[in-house]
This record gives sequence, C-alpha cells and structure tokens, in this order.
Amino acid sequence: MMIMETGQIKILLERYFEGQTDLQEEQLLQDYFSADVTDLELLPFRQQFLLIRAVREQESSGYPEFEARLAGLIDSQHQEPVSGLPAGRQVSILRRLPIMKMAAAAAIITMIGISGLLLVQKDRHRTRDTYSDPQQAYNEAQKTMLYVAHRMNSGIEPLSAVSKINAGNEHLKSLKKLNNSLDMLNMVSFINNSSNLKK
Repeated sequence: MMIMETGQIKILLERYFEGQTDLQEEQLLQDYFSADVTDLELLPFRQQFLLIRAVREQESSGYPEFEARLAGLIDSQHQEPVSGLPAGRQVSILRRLPIMKMAAAAAIITMIGISGLLLVQKDRHRTRDTYSDPQQAYNEAQKTMLYVAHRMNSGIEPLSAVSKINAGNEHLKSLKKLNNSLDMLNMVSFINNSSNLKK
C-alpha cells in the first residue's frame, strides 16, 4: 500500500464528492481510511468509508439463509393447488397472487398518502384572523386601502397631461369631413371619366 500525504487525500476526497474519481482512486481512499493511521482532520470521513467497505463485503458474501427461506416459500406456494382449476392455470394464478397483493397494498398506501396530503394542504390554507376585534381589523384595512389609494393617485398625477394631447384631436375632426368629401369628389370624377370613355 502506498502512503499518501494529507494534501493528496484532501484532493482525492474533493474529486470523490464531485463524482470525478475512478475505481482505482476510490480504492486508494478505501485503503487509506481502513488503516489505523488517519489524520485528525480527515477522521470524520473514516466512518463513511468503513461503512462502504462493510456493505461491499456483506454484498459479496451473499445471504444464503435468506435465499433458502425464499426458495422454501416459493416451493410451498407451488404445492398448494387451487380447487377447480387445471394444473397449468393454478401455477399462473399462484404467481400472480403476490403481485396482486402488492398492487392492492400500493393502491391503499397511495390513497392514504393522497388523503393525508389533502388534509395537510387544507389545514395550511385555512385563513386565520390576525385581529380579535372586528372593528380594529376594519380600521387597519381602511388605513391600508387609503395608503394604497394615495400612492396610486400620486403615481397617476403626472399622467394628467396626457388628456391635453387628446384635446388637439378635436380640430382634426373637421379635416376628416373634408377628406370624406374629397373621396366623394374623386369617385364622381372617376365615374364621369368612365362614362366619357364609353362614348
């Protein structure tokens, strides 16, 4: 095993927590933290790497007693026949039975979870009074509305000059009438010209 300096271990730890280490570098970290000699500054990480090693060792050893119990349960279910069904149909029903039980349990858990969420959300959005005296609440609301109205009026005040812009448009209405009259004259002139062409 290669002895590494604390600075190198810190760099490797940074890369490890960012997900940038390869298997060889992770093995170096495992070996470093498995040894009894560990820097005090790095001691909090030792427990984490020891747990990872323990899980890996447990996974590699397997679970022989669990597998034996599971095989026994599977065999016992295959040996219990369902009356009135052909043998091939009995096996398919027995295979579906645990799945159907799990689906029913999942549906029940989902319904309980959704109803719990709805109750929590309903409770969160319940309106609560901040004042016990209705008259005091009314007075506070009135003060707030007056404040908002005052701020809006002070913001709208500079826009009063906009109405003066529209005042100039009143004189232009007579020009519109003149324009309509000119359009009528152009039409009469066009009709007159077209009747002259026919002759």
